[in-house]
Amino acid sequence: MISIFLHIIFVQGQYFTNYSQIGYQYLKDLNDYYGYYPQNLSLISQNLQGWFVQIGIGYPTQYFNVQVDTGSDILWVAYQNCRNCNIRNQYNSKGQSQFQTNGSVYTQKYYYGVNDWYDNYDEAECSGLIASDAVSLIGSQINETFLMMFATYESGFPFSDQCSGIMGLSNNQSFMNIFQDSYQNGQISSDVFGLVISPLPFTSYLLYGNFYYYFFDSLIWVTSEDTQSWKFSINLLLINGIDYTQYMYQSNYGYLASGESCLVVNAQLFNILQYDFFYPAGCSNYDGIIYCPCWNDNNASYPNITFVLNQVDINIPYQSLFLNFYESPPGDVCQVCLKTNNEDIIVFGGPVFQSVITVFDKDNNQVGFYGGVQNDIPNS
Repeated sequence: MISIFLHIIFVQGQYFTNYSQIGYQYLKDLNDYYGYYPQNLSLISQNLQGWFVQIGIGYPTQYFNVQVDTGSDILWVAYQNCRNCNIRNQYNSKGQSQFQTNGSVYTQKYYYGVNDWYDNYDEAECSGLIASDAVSLIGSQINETFLMMFATYESGFPFSDQCSGIMGLSNNQSFMNIFQDSYQNGQISSDVFGLVISPLPFTSYLLYGNFYYYFFDSLIWVTSEDTQSWKFSINLLLINGIDYTQYMYQSNYGYLASGESCLVVNAQLFNILQYDFFYPAGCSNYDGIIYCPCWNDNNASYPNITFVLNQVDINIPYQSLFLNFYESPPGDVCQVCLKTNNEDIIVFGGPVFQSVITVFDKDNNQVGFYGGVQNDIPNS
């Protein structure tokens, strides 16, 4: 039996468990015990602006940082002379011998706000040419001709200077992601991929390739409710152990989207969390954003949230809702990574990813969770 080292942080007289770091330590233990370690890439993190990997496109290679997003369908970067694009680094096809359009176009729309940068959740979109070119995932052996989108128009993505597009890793069965394609071409041994998302200052990782079956056996597998997105039934919602399920109203499902850095809930739940939990602890709301003392004597009222899905309970400690919590000195104020939208929709963003390791098995329409608590509710 593998002895798992728990990564526990002691700060200001309190212990906090960083679940993603526990999981990653477990992967290291697998390596020590079995001589196995999954292939992985360190992710670039920018707090409110997601997690990124670097890809290379074409020969000669042009380099782009793209956001890893399990809520988007397709890999895309901005194309030369992209209209309305707030993206500086754009792909130039001049002199690229392998660049080849297939004559079709595509529009990627975002309905439920899978990204912190969207000014209006209902309007964010991009569209462009579908074309193939040589694509490499920098730091890995993945290097192949891949069909993707080169955006000629985008709206609602005020990207940072570091970001040039999105690597779509949704459950949409109409699209093949880069890991599926690489697996079919024999470059990697599995098309399953995983995310270890950690708050700063800890490192986040993208896992891929040679997953060992002992690691798979340690996961709790949950079936997605459809074949378009990573969508999961929410059977129960607990806040500090009290049942708040009735306030979900029509929000019976949660969407697992790594492009969203925060937890997105409906207006009713947002107000409950704000008025019943954050305000009593001395927090304030400025321009729709909640700010709280990172450390205070009233943090017992801060909300610890549990989503009870089929097969697994996902526990989100309040520290996972606070940006820069682990880097904040005494007396500092933390922004709460909690948002609401105009729809009865819940988006499992960064705070959920920080609470569990997620492993995505698109071929079998399921996600494996490490760090959750097994329950008896069967998959649909």
